[in-house]
Amino acid sequence: MEHQEGWDQRYAAVGRLFSSHPDNAMIDLVTPLPPGRAVDLGAGEGRNSLWLARQGWTVTAVDASSVALDRAGAAAAAEGLSVSPVQADIGDFLRRGEKFDLVVIANIHPSPEERAVLLRAAAVAVRPGGHLFLVGHHVDSLGHVGPLDASRLYTEETLEGALPGLHTLLLERRERTLGGDTGEPVVDVVLWAAAPESLPSERT
Repeated sequence: MEHQEGWDQRYAAVGRLFSSHPDNAMIDLVTPLPPGRAVDLGAGEGRNSLWLARQGWTVTAVDASSVALDRAGAAAAAEGLSVSPVQADIGDFLRRGEKFDLVVIANIHPSPEERAVLLRAAAVAVRPGGHLFLVGHHVDSLGHVGPLDASRLYTEETLEGALPGLHTLLLERRERTLGGDTGEPVVDVVLWAAAPESLPSERT
């Protein structure tokens, strides 16, 4: 509850806390896919959820902050988009066992122990033939963006093998700038993975 209240206070203090633009790497990777059912974990004010819904996806937007989700829900309603806000702890939500064609994890930076649990649960939430997209701040961005605890930031090595049962299609470091070409340079890690079309038959 303290975590939720802290985020509610941060969102309530400003008209908008984060950028309204969807993640560019997500756009590149998701655009070729046929729309299906998606979940945006840590959706915040809905920048990625809204873009997905505009492309025809049915989106569940999960976040601990009711203030952020109210903004996402209002924006979706104004456009008539299929976005269902769910206020919940991400781990608690994943334990419900729902399956999705697309799982999005954008800029969530838990401790290494929490991250391992989260990614294992997120991998299980991907339907056969579905995909998982993750983007987070690289450790080289320490002090520029993201947490000030380096252990919470990403490297390619920390994400290798982090999604059991999924095939890694892309795992790379990406550089970009904040606020356009004249903005501050930052570094991200992008992970794109897929679940097999069907699961192996159990042996008896």
